[in-house]
Amino acid sequence: MKITVYDKIPDEARFIRETVFLEEQGFEKEYDENDNIAKHIVIYEDNTAIATCRVYWDEEVNCYHIGRIAVLKPHRGKGLGIKVVTEAEKLVKEMGGKEIFISGQLQVAEFYKNKLGYTQYGDVYPEENHPHVALKKTI
Repeated sequence: MKITVYDKIPDEARFIRETVFLEEQGFEKEYDENDNIAKHIVIYEDNTAIATCRVYWDEEVNCYHIGRIAVLKPHRGKGLGIKVVTEAEKLVKEMGGKEIFISGQLQVAEFYKNKLGYTQYGDVYPEENHPHVALKKTI
């Protein structure tokens, strides 16, 4: 397994995000201005990209934001979601961050809370008609 951090979004991260969020889940707007300021993490297995996420400073919540966490379907259930978020948390620590924000889909909120130690706060809100929750963690 190889983990690479990029300063701009690589094609491998685009492929994973488009496959998971656009094709599987039906989102329509995958890219935004935060992709230009984010660090992008990609996990490879046998030189094939299988998981990704991005990390950036979020002025709105005044802490680092980990987002666009995605694992290709054939590789789910192997702990890669935990691995990619843990790598992002390490990167936040290296950048001097103390708190992390995730806007998570409601269907995976328990994963962030139970497996990674995030705390949910606030009400459920829609992003492209998919219910999301705000989660934070102090590191």
